[in-house]
Amino acid sequence: MNESSRSKGVKNVLSLQAARERTRQAKAASDRQISKRSNQRLHERLEAENAQLRDYVVELMLELQALHDGAK
Repeated sequence: MNESSRSKGVKNVLSLQAARERTRQAKAASDRQISKRSNQRLHERLEAENAQLRDYVVELMLELQALHDGAK
């Protein structure tokens, strides 16, 4: 193998390595975006459930208060 062929081979390898790294970085960025959207949806769902549970607690407290007041 002559020097020119070897140089081209090294350049090809380096080019492939750079392309692989760009692909890996793009996939990682995509995964972060997907994870961020999933986390946002989960956060919104948990906030809605939390609000609903707070409403139940208020209702129960009002019922307990009414029972307590009726027992007097």
